[in-house]
Amino acid sequence: MSRPHPNKITLEEFYQLREKVDQTLEFIAGIVYMTPSPSTKHQRVSGRLHAKLFNFLEGKECEVFHAPFDIELSRC
Repeated sequence: MSRPHPNKITLEEFYQLREKVDQTLEFIAGIVYMTPSPSTKHQRVSGRLHAKLFNFLEGKECEVFHAPFDIELSRC
């Protein structure tokens, strides 16, 4: 049994939706997904990785950002 195909929305509609809700959402190929909270183990690893990268990049032209951070990936 297959699930019904969800309604796709535009990126602009996603940005409008995100302003109205207090949840972490992801937009992938026109479909909105609710993102679950990360585990404690994930947060420990993520925090330590961020600290290491931050220290490594100190004084360089590149910088690291801790999640959540919006990015848009597209195929060239």
